[in-house]
Amino acid sequence: MILRAIWALLVMAISTTIADFCGNNRIPFGIEVHKDGHLTLLCSRPNCHEKKYAECPERAESTSCSSNTSWVGGLQKTIDDQLLLQCCEYDLMEKYGQLIFSNVVVRRGEFFEAEERYDKNDEDVIHFDLISNIQRGEDDKGEYYSLTVYRYFCGKIPDTPPLWYLKKNWPYWNEEKRQDS
Repeated sequence: MILRAIWALLVMAISTTIADFCGNNRIPFGIEVHKDGHLTLLCSRPNCHEKKYAECPERAESTSCSSNTSWVGGLQKTIDDQLLLQCCEYDLMEKYGQLIFSNVVVRRGEFFEAEERYDKNDEDVIHFDLISNIQRGEDDKGEYYSLTVYRYFCGKIPDTPPLWYLKKNWPYWNEEKRQDS
């Protein structure tokens, strides 16, 4: 009997905890808020960002991604209707990103999809927009989500991966120490 009650509680907890993640190498370009309140994070991998990676925590733990070097890599709505975010850090955001919208409101039954601009030959991405923060709020019209959107300029991105990424790859040799020897 106790085992059955624990099993039912576990099933309820899993079914009411909703999560969606882009990972460390995809970009959040949109969000869909279903009529039942379920959130879907829309992810993309622009061709100018194929070999680039962000540093993301294992799970959504933050209530806000307020840094100008981060974006929303994932989200999770908890049982008590709290919105938790996975804030992925990307050092080059500060240098090559620009704030374009600070309060895009999305309500139930609506979606937001950002822009991706290509060059004149439609081959390479010139810039793309990404969601850097999501805040849940309520007003007299009901629940809403306020998005912060940045524009990232691809033509300015260097081809070398960030130093933290190089150190995570095996085998890692410190080039400075090797040159000194």
